[in-house]
Amino acid sequence: MMIPILNSWGAGLGLSPQSLQMPLSFATMLGGTLTMIGSSTNIVAANAANKHDPSFSMQVFDITTIGAINALAGTAYMVLTGRKLLPQAKVATPQVATPPAATAKSAVAPPPPRGTARLVLTLVLITAMMTLAAKQPRALLPMALGVLCVFVRTGCLTLKESWSAVNGPVLLSIALSFALGEAIKKSDLAGILADKVVSLVSPYGELALLFAVYAVAITVGAVISNNAVVALMFPVVVRICEGSGISWKPALYALTLAASASFSTPVSYQTNLMVAADAGYSFADFLRFGLPLQFVCMLATVPACMLFAK
Repeated sequence: MMIPILNSWGAGLGLSPQSLQMPLSFATMLGGTLTMIGSSTNIVAANAANKHDPSFSMQVFDITTIGAINALAGTAYMVLTGRKLLPQAKVATPQVATPPAATAKSAVAPPPPRGTARLVLTLVLITAMMTLAAKQPRALLPMALGVLCVFVRTGCLTLKESWSAVNGPVLLSIALSFALGEAIKKSDLAGILADKVVSLVSPYGELALLFAVYAVAITVGAVISNNAVVALMFPVVVRICEGSGISWKPALYALTLAASASFSTPVSYQTNLMVAADAGYSFADFLRFGLPLQFVCMLATVPACMLFAK
C-alpha cells in the first residue's frame, strides 16, 4: 500500500525509490514488534510459550516497552546513516504548473471527502478493539470478526478485499511451525543443542546467554522464515535456560525480536522481497544497510529483555 505513495512522494523531492523503500520495509518490521498482534512472529512465539507453560499468557502490550526501545534504536540508525549507506540516485523533479489565481468561488473550502466518516469509524473501532484486547486477549478473535462485519456492512471494506487480505502462506507457515517445534522437542535435538550452548555460554552469565540466543536467531533467520526461526529455536531456548537455572521469559522476547530483525538479506522477509523487486536492490545493498542495523537492534534489545521481561 505504501510503496506507490512513497514513490510519488520521493519523486516530488527528487529521490529515487532505492533511497526510500528499504527503510520502509525495515520500519514495517520494527513497527511489528510494538504489540503482540503486530506480527505473525509474535503470535507464534506467544502460542509456543503458552503451550509450554499454560499459566503464561503474552498480553497485547507486554512486548511494547522492549519493542519501542528496539524501534527507536532502529529508527535512529536509519535516520543517521541512510544517506551514507543507501543508494542515492536522483530522479527528475516533476514540473508543477502554477495554478491560476483563486476566484471567490474556488476559494470556498471544499466539502469533506465522502470517506471521512468511514475513516473515523475505522479508527474508532480499531482503537476500541485494541483497548479491549489488551484487557481480554482471548476475546481478540471474536472482536476482530465483529469489527470486520461492521467494516463490510458500512462499506469500509468489501468481501473481496477481505478475502484478498488473508495471507495463506503465512497462515500455513504458522500452523506448520508448531509441528516443527514439536518434532524438535520429541527428537531430543533441543536437549543436545542446549547442552552444548549451556556449556559454552552459561559461565558468562544471563546477559551473555541472551546475546547468544539473539545472535543465533538472526543468523538462522537469514535463510529461513522468521516464524520457522521461533518454532525451531524455542524448544532449544527453553532447555538452555532451564539448564542454566534462569527464567526463559527474557530469552523468549530476545528470540522473538531477533526473528523479526530480518534486515540483512532480501529473502528473509516478505516486505524485503517486495521492495527488492520494485526498487532493484542487490543483495549487497541489504548487507550494507541491514547488517549494521541488526547489531544496533541487538545492542539495544538484549539488555532491555533482561531488564523488562519478567
